[in-house]
Amino acid sequence: MEQAKRYRSEHRRAEYKRLEQKTREEGFIETLHREFELSPRESRGVLELVSEQFFDNRERREGQIEYVGVSVEEGAGKTIGAMKKVQIILTKDLRSDTEIESVKGSSAKRVVQILRMTEEAYDQGSLLTQEDLGKILGVSSRTIRRDVIEIMQKNIKLYLRGLHRDIGKGISHKVWIVRLYLQQKTYSEIERITGHSIGAIKLYLNDFNRVLMARERGIKFAREIGFYIGRTERLVNEYLELLKAAEKDQFQREKLSSIKNQMRHLERNIPLKKKGFGMVWRQE
Repeated sequence: MEQAKRYRSEHRRAEYKRLEQKTREEGFIETLHREFELSPRESRGVLELVSEQFFDNRERREGQIEYVGVSVEEGAGKTIGAMKKVQIILTKDLRSDTEIESVKGSSAKRVVQILRMTEEAYDQGSLLTQEDLGKILGVSSRTIRRDVIEIMQKNIKLYLRGLHRDIGKGISHKVWIVRLYLQQKTYSEIERITGHSIGAIKLYLNDFNRVLMARERGIKFAREIGFYIGRTERLVNEYLELLKAAEKDQFQREKLSSIKNQMRHLERNIPLKKKGFGMVWRQE
């Protein structure tokens, strides 16, 4: 009996191994080994590189595009061809962009797109150039340069390759918007000051509110909070810094208290998605 079971087990393993070798991946590795005399390890390395560069399986939402940008690790002094590239997904168009364009014009829409896409690229390990943005948005580099100057005049942090050394200066547009809200500005006032739509403003405020409530529940680390709410560690850190600053101001403390009360009321009326936490955490 034991011998028969052992035989069947060995037979299944041999069958699985034969089937495994019939996949496209194994066929590619075998071809590299036969035609180019690469070792199995080298062949698998080539397969991984090709898959990463040409077959990005991440799901794209409406309005998103795939793009190849230069890695954030690359400094100056190399040709573009010699620089490490990164496959990224960018949100070129949102419904709120159309709203901004209808009220404030195409220039205001581009500014919002530039801020959003350069930040998305940075979070995926890449820095876009003005030429990249011109290509994506279908305008000249000169037009992009004017938009960049407008952004820089507002002391807003811009994740752009040509400004890499200055990225640490200023605040991100999301923090700017939330800070205005904590300063008792209305949605309409924030929309007028920043050029962002009310829909985008509410989205950024919602992220900030969830960071606030995560910290209220004793979650201290940005990486952990980011995991629960589905946002980057970098953004969570920026919101935590904003929280520290707001708590030093009496009027902003009152605003934070009001937000906490609103969130607690909201939590009581939302079905739980994650055991052990009294709120809906993750929003993609």
